[in-house]
Amino acid sequence: MKTKLFLSLFALLALTGCLDDDTPEDKVETVNVAISAMTYIDSPGMENYPMEGLWAKVGNDADYQFLHFQEIEGFTFEPGYAYELQVERTTFSNPPADASRYGYKLIDERSKQPVECTRETTHLYVSAETGSYDWGIPQTDDAPCMRIRESENEDWTNVPFNKIIGFTYEKGNAYELSVEKITLDTQPTDDRCQTVQYVLREIISQTR
Repeated sequence: MKTKLFLSLFALLALTGCLDDDTPEDKVETVNVAISAMTYIDSPGMENYPMEGLWAKVGNDADYQFLHFQEIEGFTFEPGYAYELQVERTTFSNPPADASRYGYKLIDERSKQPVECTRETTHLYVSAETGSYDWGIPQTDDAPCMRIRESENEDWTNVPFNKIIGFTYEKGNAYELSVEKITLDTQPTDDRCQTVQYVLREIISQTR
């Protein structure tokens, strides 16, 4: 009886060891990432609302892709500059359904090059009412977004809620802001590439 019990336990342990050996592991590698001075608008995950983020070329990929501003741990994007980074990229073996299969962590900021641009301080008005972003293609659902304009005489422009770096929009509030406006001297080949960026300097007023 003891012999049979011992053999059963041994077989169970052996099976468990085999299962552990077959468990997929995360893949960690070092890659270079080129960050454009232009930003890019895309929709995160399965959501339909627009988000502005990095326009990045990762590793040996031929094309640029969207990354969230905070997606590379340890890296802070400053408008008006292009970057060359060395990062640690983790390919998750079992990522959550609503998350990226990659994780990025900054190893080294190899270069930070200023690009041709103009910088000016201007006022920016933010509407208390949200708008619907126009993707340029038929959409079945609304794409909620923020509405801004630089003058009270201008029409509202629909932009992502995170268009103004350093500013957090609260629905139902109207704002007058002082911002730094950075306009890049370049012509994008993709309509979603952004050559105008805003950085918050001061909230002048906030009303409901």
